[in-house]
Amino acid sequence: MTTAPEPLLRLRDWSLSRRVPGGEQVVLDSIDLDLWPGCWVAVIGANGSGKSSLLKYLASEESPVSDRAAIMFQDPDEQIFASSVERELTLGRPGLDAPTVLGEYGLGDLSRLDPALISAGQKQRLALAVALAGEPELLLCDEPTALQDPHQAAWVLDKLDRWRTSRSGCLVTATCDRREAARADRLVVLEAGRIVRDGEPAALLDDPVVIGLLGDGRETAATTAWRPEASEAPVLSLHGVACRFAGAGGGFGPLDLELGPGARLGITGANGCGKSTLLAACTGARRPDRGLVRIAGHELYVDRQRDLEHGLALLAPQFPEYLFTRSTVADEIGLDPALADRDVPEFLRHLGLPPAIGPRNPFTLSCGQRRRLALGLVLGSGRRLLLLDEPTAALDRRGRALVLDLLEALPPAAALVIASHDRDFLAAAGCRLFAMGPRATPV
Repeated sequence: MTTAPEPLLRLRDWSLSRRVPGGEQVVLDSIDLDLWPGCWVAVIGANGSGKSSLLKYLASEESPVSDRAAIMFQDPDEQIFASSVERELTLGRPGLDAPTVLGEYGLGDLSRLDPALISAGQKQRLALAVALAGEPELLLCDEPTALQDPHQAAWVLDKLDRWRTSRSGCLVTATCDRREAARADRLVVLEAGRIVRDGEPAALLDDPVVIGLLGDGRETAATTAWRPEASEAPVLSLHGVACRFAGAGGGFGPLDLELGPGARLGITGANGCGKSTLLAACTGARRPDRGLVRIAGHELYVDRQRDLEHGLALLAPQFPEYLFTRSTVADEIGLDPALADRDVPEFLRHLGLPPAIGPRNPFTLSCGQRRRLALGLVLGSGRRLLLLDEPTAALDRRGRALVLDLLEALPPAAALVIASHDRDFLAAAGCRLFAMGPRATPV
């Protein structure tokens, strides 16, 4: 006689609070949740609804989960500590065949590199390799494909599906992606910390609440027409720019490019091809190995050092917290002279953020909220050149629409460069596309 499996977790009327300025904030409220072996549960909800808080709690020491649990954070930098990719994988696992595992995850030629030097998508796959090397019974993945190019995203989802099927492991993913949610066995919908829908994806994907979060699966229609480059002096000029770095491609370039006032350029390409490196070179943060970079006639790197004091460009980085330097959201907004006179609650509402977060430390916000804040700071800065690195990663449908609204309101003289795997978004933003690789080419 076969014994029915027991759930890995059973929560009943469970709540979670955290300290915030002025008291306690309920993050998750009256949660009823069962997790079973071999089941894939996709958790969806608006940014700030409690998805990441739920996953982090289930992986914590306070969690009631008695079986081995592993987690992939939305930001892989939060869980990578070692000085090389191979050491990160083999920490506590001296007998692990690191070359074979790293090769499987497309990281074989990066084994000796400091993880800080690899791309965000590569870091995310490294975090997955480390998590699965621990042979967990419960795997918690926060936006596991948000930093991946389309090919690698499909590979990651296939890998997760094979793992839970072959090991009868329980997989819980937090996602804003409709295609990912459709692959799960069960869909849990969070709204303001409460479960408002719970069932099979086939029964819920056409629910108005779910469509409001994930869309209806149709491609995004272009809402902003391409604005021709004016015959004025270029805002951004790249002449023979090339950058070298470790990895399969070894770098990119030489690249020649000019963007005039009002130009919009979308940069696409596989993880590790150099998109983020190129954006850094365009801001003054990373001197190219060859070539010249000019912003509005100002030549960068004249003394061969970083050049960050020109005040002509601003980058919203792939990990938005890299932009923050102050202890409160309000202070971050007031730091830029272009925003110093803005009413903080009104500015936050403009970004689709709760006005009450003004006194909070920006690092305590959800990843989606941090991204919206960073985008608001950059797009409201009034700089001549604005650069966005994966601006829609892990944003819900409302957040994506809000970013398009912010782009629509930009001054006509601002030039915009967006690095993204999301071609639908780039089309809706009115971008001319360039594909990155050993040479950058127009699409």
